Amino acid sequence: MAYEYVNPIKQFNFQINRVLTYGDAACSRQEVTESLSCVRTFAQWNQAWLTLAEKAEREKRWLHAAYYYRMTEFFMKADNPQKMQTYRKCIEYFYKGFDSELHLSYRKDEIPFEEGMLNSIVIPASDSKGTVLVCGGYDSFMEEFVLQVGTWAERGYTVILFEGPGQGICLHQNMYFRYDFEKPVSAVIDFYGLNRCAMIGISWGGYFALRSAAFEKRIAAAVAYDVMDNGFEVMTNIFPAPVSSLIRLAYRKQWAGIINAVTGLLCKKSILADWGLSQGTYITGTKTAYEFYQKLAEHNLDGITGHYTQDILLLAGEKDHYIPLSQFWRLKEKVHSDKSVTSRLFTEAEGGEQHCQIGNHMLAMNTILDWLDNVFADKK
Repeated sequence: MAYEYVNPIKQFNFQINRVLTYGDAACSRQEVTESLSCVRTFAQWNQAWLTLAEKAEREKRWLHAAYYYRMTEFFMKADNPQKMQTYRKCIEYFYKGFDSELHLSYRKDEIPFEEGMLNSIVIPASDSKGTVLVCGGYDSFMEEFVLQVGTWAERGYTVILFEGPGQGICLHQNMYFRYDFEKPVSAVIDFYGLNRCAMIGISWGGYFALRSAAFEKRIAAAVAYDVMDNGFEVMTNIFPAPVSSLIRLAYRKQWAGIINAVTGLLCKKSILADWGLSQGTYITGTKTAYEFYQKLAEHNLDGITGHYTQDILLLAGEKDHYIPLSQFWRLKEKVHSDKSVTSRLFTEAEGGEQHCQIGNHMLAMNTILDWLDNVFADKK
C-alpha cells in the first residue's frame, strides 16, 4: 500500500486515504477514487460518500457501508440533523461486518465512568502474553481501528479498544474531550482488573498514552502513534505561519475578540480550519474559538516526561501535516525513562511519511508489534 493522491484538497485527500489504507476490507478503491476525485465542498463530500454508503448497504457490503457512512458523517457539523442518524448507521454496519465478514471473536462492554459509560471492544487472545489498550484521538470511533488491530490476537495480544471523553458515543452523553485522560484510562484498567498492560494512543491519542503513562503505573509500556505533546500548538499550526503567530500572540494577551474574528474569517477560506475548529468546539463542548483554545492549552506534557517507569515508543511521519515534526524531536529529547525509550521517524521512501502512517499503516503496526514482543519478552 502507498499514500494516494486522489483529491487536490489536502484534508479531503487524507481522509480518503484513511479508508483506502485498509484495502478491500474497507472499501472498493475504484468506486471511492472515481466518486471523490472531483469533490471540492463539504456538501459534495457528504453526498458522494452517502451515495456510496447507500449502494454498499443495498449490496450488504457491511464494512464498506460502515466506512462510507463514517466518511459521510466526518465533516458534518454538530447541528446537522443527519449527524446522529448517520453515526448510528455507521456503528450498526461495523458490527454487522465484524460478525458476518470478519467473523471476529469479540465482546462489547460498557465501563462506568463518572456520570456515564465508556464503550469498549475486547478482542481476546486464546493464549495471551499481554493486554493492549488502544484509544483514538480527536476525531475517531474505536470501531474504525478493528481492521488495524483485530488480528493481534494471533500474535498473542488481547486487545481492548475503548473510547474516552470527547470520543464516539461519549459525546452523546455530554462527556467532553479532556486533558487528564489518565482518569478514564484508570477506569478501564480497574474494570478489567489489569495489573499490567500496554497502551497505544492513535493520533491525538499519542498525547493521551504519554499523559496516562505518567500517572497510571499499571501501564507497563506506552506507544505514541504518533507523537503529540502540545494540543494548542497543533491546532494553531493548521494556519499559515503569520496567522499562527498572530493567534498565539492574541491568546497570550487574552484577546478573545481578535481570535474569534480571525478564526471566523479563516474558516470561510480553509477546509482544514473550518473542520478543525468546528470539530474542536463540538468535542470540547465550547462555543467559541477562544474557549476551545483554552481547553486545548491544557493538553500538554510540560513537566511530566522526565521520569517514566515504562518502556516508551515514539512514532512520527516525516510529512505529517497535522502534528509539527518539531514535537517529535522535542519529545525525543524530553522523554526519559527508567526503562527504554525508542523513537522511530517513518520516511516517504518507505511509505510511512503521513500522519499515523496512513497509506502504509502496516509499517507502523509491524513496528509496534515487534517492539511489544521485545518489551513483553523482557517482562517474563
